Amino acid sequence: MTRRAGMIGTGWMGEAIAADFRLAGWDLVAVAGRDAARTAHFASEHGIARAVGVDELLRMDDLDLVYIATTHDSHLALAKAALEHGHAVLVEKAFTVDAAEAEELVSLARERGLFLMEAMWMRFTPALRTTQSLIADGAIGDPRTVLASFGFALPPGPHRLRDKARGGGSLLDQGVYPLALADVVFGEPSTVNATGSQIDADGTDVGVDTELGMLLGYPGGQQAVLATSIRADLPFDASIGGYGGRIDLEGAFWGSESILVRRAGAEPERIELPHEGRGYTPMLRATAEALEDGLTEHPLCDLAATLRVMRTADLVRAALPRTAPMASSGA
Repeated sequence: MTRRAGMIGTGWMGEAIAADFRLAGWDLVAVAGRDAARTAHFASEHGIARAVGVDELLRMDDLDLVYIATTHDSHLALAKAALEHGHAVLVEKAFTVDAAEAEELVSLARERGLFLMEAMWMRFTPALRTTQSLIADGAIGDPRTVLASFGFALPPGPHRLRDKARGGGSLLDQGVYPLALADVVFGEPSTVNATGSQIDADGTDVGVDTELGMLLGYPGGQQAVLATSIRADLPFDASIGGYGGRIDLEGAFWGSESILVRRAGAEPERIELPHEGRGYTPMLRATAEALEDGLTEHPLCDLAATLRVMRTADLVRAALPRTAPMASSGA
């Protein structure tokens, strides 16, 4: 059965995921955006039949899913409107700007009995699914530590990641990935500590977190040590360590195509797990399957998991120093 989807947003994320809809068996039949000319061009480039305004897309009654591919600050309003029109909804990460907004959407979806999911595609990748299976099978013993980072030096000039009004900063854009990885392995933390600054490379306070160090603790003494930045280049890989070994998610861990399993006393084993399409296909296929099964949540990315990560992000934000440290140089 081919399901029909409509997408709101014609930016980078829309460009990245459009082709994977077809690979996953979806017919992407409509796209909506604020700029009519840009939306029409996007539709033409991706073979989408209809380029419409947001209100028109929301009024369409033949869609099986509305995918929201806009920036964080607009997610609440757009997802809420889509749910109120009776649509199943897939919302790009970060789900919302804080836990209160996330809880509002979750409550509405549950009240209406509608499917709602965060598009945290990492949870569906073969690399992470294989990692979970290896951990469950005892490949590295009891997991104790997650190490993960995601950072790059944002070029100078205006950018949405420097714009507080648009949900800027490294926490919501990058931080949700290491936070989600820690959640997959350990669940919700019992302690959250963080440090960082709002200082940009030129020494100015831009009003959003430009760099973060996070230390999450868990009831059994496990820990997650995480870092993000839009001011400095950081490694993109991640490691999960246990008494019996370690699993390294190589490359960009959120979309890794290979993992290195280091069992104690054995030679490292590399497992290659190439992407299908751009990497979003497993998530989109799983979404279709969940809808076919009449589910309102997918067990690999249920709403409880999204709420845990959003609560943790709020705690990270609250733990940051109230006054950003003075920059010692322009570096």
